[in-house]
Amino acid sequence: MAGRPPKPTHLKLVTGTAQKCRTNKREPKPERSIPSPPAHLTDKAKTTWGAVSVILDKMGVLTEADGMAMVGLCEAYADLLAARESLSRPLTMVSEGADGEKASTIIFAEAGERYYWTIGKGGPMRRARPEVADIADADRRFAAWLAKFGLTPADRTRVAGQLPGDSNPFADL
Repeated sequence: MAGRPPKPTHLKLVTGTAQKCRTNKREPKPERSIPSPPAHLTDKAKTTWGAVSVILDKMGVLTEADGMAMVGLCEAYADLLAARESLSRPLTMVSEGADGEKASTIIFAEAGERYYWTIGKGGPMRRARPEVADIADADRRFAAWLAKFGLTPADRTRVAGQLPGDSNPFADL
């Protein structure tokens, strides 16, 4: 497990904990702007991009260098929505007849149910629907991206944005 991420230099300057020996003099400082969404985004991710980019720009944390990170955030949210939508449908298996026509449909779980039962060698077994794992994975990835951009209440305390017209009193140091 990785340690705590390093504190940004501008936060060290503001809080008075900056030390010359621990400051990266060549730290990149990208311009503040809203990056354009790439063409390969899914439709749900593009919708998310529009909403999230406005919020992040108002917070003053979005720069021209954040495009690839925004892709991760928006696609993780799109995956989460797709997995939840899939869970809202029944879990079924359709068998085909000898002539290729639909013979029967077996419903394992009704729409919204997270578990279903199967009969195995040892008797009945309760199983989680595959969508449950997809939701958990997408939710974990989405939460990690939210934290990186300071989009949760706890993480906002760790992120400082540059608002229009703000000047850095420590820029000459």
